[in-house]
Amino acid sequence: MKILIATDGSEFSISAIDEVLRYHTDAETEVLIVTVVEPLVNTVGAPFGVLDTYYATYLKDARERAEKVLDKAERRFRDSAAESASVSAKVLIGKAWQEIVDEATRWPADLIAVGSHGRGFWERAYLGSVSNAVTHHAPCNVLVVRGNAGSKPREEFSK
Repeated sequence: MKILIATDGSEFSISAIDEVLRYHTDAETEVLIVTVVEPLVNTVGAPFGVLDTYYATYLKDARERAEKVLDKAERRFRDSAAESASVSAKVLIGKAWQEIVDEATRWPADLIAVGSHGRGFWERAYLGSVSNAVTHHAPCNVLVVRGNAGSKPREEFSK
């Protein structure tokens, strides 16, 4: 099984990693952990050269932060997964949901795992929702993990 885990370093995306670890840690599992750096929106009217310098600095710093997020996520997965599980990591540049869906298509993934902040309707409408957009556009199944669900004990559905 090929699982793409999208992370932003938040506790919610760490919960997604933990949830995948609960069910998919055998030798046949291939995991690709991705994080997305979103480019800045162009600013009109900035002095020549200033915007380019600022953008290059922003992109360099954002990539460095993204690499740290990926290192931490990859380490967390490797520490708990079977030794033979294949794990790799990748920084993507672009709109988060679009890059996640595109990478899942290119790779190709059998499952995408994402964390959800659990925002209400108005916050989603204002801030957007990566997990919602991924769910609606993904080429495969999507596991959306809310809050710290991955660290809670599993409840049996015996009722």
